Amino acid sequence: MKTYIIIIILLLAAIFLVRIFVFNQETSPVVVQTGDEFNFYIIADPHYMSRKLYDDGEAFKSFIQSGDKIFQYSVELLDALCEDIILNRPNFIVIAGDLTCNGTKESHIDLSKKLQEIVNKGIGVYVVPGNHDIQSEKAMYYFGDKVSKAISISKEEYIEIYSNFGYDDAVSFDENSLSYLVKPTEDVWLLMLDSTIDNEAQAGSLKRGTLDWIAECSNLAKTSNSKMIVVMHHSLIDHSKIINENYTINNSNEVLDVFHKSDVEIVLTGHIHLQDIKSDQVDENKLYDIATSSLAVYPHQYGEMMYSPDKGYEYKTYRLNMEQYAEKHKLKDPNLIKFNDFAVEFFINKCCKNQRSCIEGLSQVNEKEKEEVFKVVSEMNRMYFAGYRNEALEELTKMEGFKLLNNLPACPIKAYVLAILNDEMTNNNVLFVPVK
Repeated sequence: MKTYIIIIILLLAAIFLVRIFVFNQETSPVVVQTGDEFNFYIIADPHYMSRKLYDDGEAFKSFIQSGDKIFQYSVELLDALCEDIILNRPNFIVIAGDLTCNGTKESHIDLSKKLQEIVNKGIGVYVVPGNHDIQSEKAMYYFGDKVSKAISISKEEYIEIYSNFGYDDAVSFDENSLSYLVKPTEDVWLLMLDSTIDNEAQAGSLKRGTLDWIAECSNLAKTSNSKMIVVMHHSLIDHSKIINENYTINNSNEVLDVFHKSDVEIVLTGHIHLQDIKSDQVDENKLYDIATSSLAVYPHQYGEMMYSPDKGYEYKTYRLNMEQYAEKHKLKDPNLIKFNDFAVEFFINKCCKNQRSCIEGLSQVNEKEKEEVFKVVSEMNRMYFAGYRNEALEELTKMEGFKLLNNLPACPIKAYVLAILNDEMTNNNVLFVPVK
């Protein structure tokens, strides 16, 4: 008899636990009630790099020189961002992939500790992976003059590390990827999509099974009279006529079709490191792909989305004030004290090196004229990454360097500059999407 009673008690306890588990899976904590306004931050490509991975040796210095990201200050950039978030208290934040530099386990763990500080303040955090985050063969240590292999993470470890940042609150999971659906507000849900490809390719794609799951999520949202915002790493629409291969998702047309049928109006992306907004329209339905520039690359900014049920969505960007951060924390590093000058110089030396190489090969202009051309091209490139196009660059077209470039026969550098000038939006740092 005692055995029978114990079995009954255990069965009832098991049923109770299962009911709790199912309930938690179906109803994530709602931060914002129906009809309320809310705001959230969009961070793209922080490329966080733990200090446990490097010292001030030649190996790390060489690594920094090889790219366009300020890895040596990724910790300070994230700390300054966390201060902004905790001070301004958005309802939640989303991070659109490339959370770390090349997926090292130490970087993921240290980043998760920073994000937990935000969650502890009552601010939601939701993440998706980028192509640099999981099973990376590029995970390395940089000590002295030696580069050695570091440990990356698996998909299972990724979910475990970031369980508090979306996965525990998910109301639905995609069995084909690390995608999930979460409801931080009753009116607007987040469809957090994993657009990465298993082989660590720079390109991205969404599988057919994932697209079917997205349609199911759309039906679920419609039954609750809710909208969905998509967050994913790769571009949905080409953000540049010159630079798009491996940045725009491979099956873009197929994905666009599913998004339009799902009544998605806004897709938040990263990956390309440009501040840029593009749109696609089918009949009366207009969909925006808002690419927020990388936190690790000039101009080191993040986006904010504000939603009013009576008006619509308002997007704008903010630059990190690293000089104020350095002063507040009494930092001695001259690069942080004068970060604005340092960031521009770093950008011109690293992000404009391809343009300089191209200009050096121009036989139609002399050395002095090449410097004039580079001066205007590098300034246009700086403003291009910061989100400014055509009319915003009108003053630069009056410079001698632009006149020299414009008179040259067709060449890659000329095509690049003209593509910047012929973009469809002057200012990609602001957007208003009215309520339908």
